[in-house]
Amino acid sequence: MALAALAALATGGRLGRLADQPLSGLHWLAAAAIGQLLGSLFGGTAYPVGLIGSAVCIAVFLRENLRRPGVALLALGFFSNAAVVALNGAMPVSATALARAGLSPALVDDPRHELVTAATTWPWLGDVVPVALPGLGQAVSPGDVLIAAGAGLLLYVGIGGSGRIPADSAPSWDDLRT
Repeated sequence: MALAALAALATGGRLGRLADQPLSGLHWLAAAAIGQLLGSLFGGTAYPVGLIGSAVCIAVFLRENLRRPGVALLALGFFSNAAVVALNGAMPVSATALARAGLSPALVDDPRHELVTAATTWPWLGDVVPVALPGLGQAVSPGDVLIAAGAGLLLYVGIGGSGRIPADSAPSWDDLRT
């Protein structure tokens, strides 16, 4: 996200343009966050109910904004994550991806994640992409990558990046000859 914002600013975008690009149905995102929070706080049956309610709210939000740049990528990532979780009951996590990210498979100990096994359905949609950043190592899913790309594109276009470096910052031919 930071790279998308910096790229947009470097190519003529302005943060003030975000206010001119309102998204529809932001209340659906708020409802999704509340559903996740309440499900996590109360646990038990409230957890899957909160997840399902949250997923429905996010789907409505994505549908309302589908024509905006990046939202189709967000939707594809969201639905691929939702599909693999629905099929397995939790997000499958690759022990190999964790090891490549410098993490131990023993870290997978919450009800929202499970290690990939021979019984895992569609394991390639789980957390199989290692991200080996110092202190921030993790494994992410292809859906997470699509969500990040979609959010970055939405932010880049919202700030008004042109994809071109402004002409006043390019050197002249005379500057290049010296």
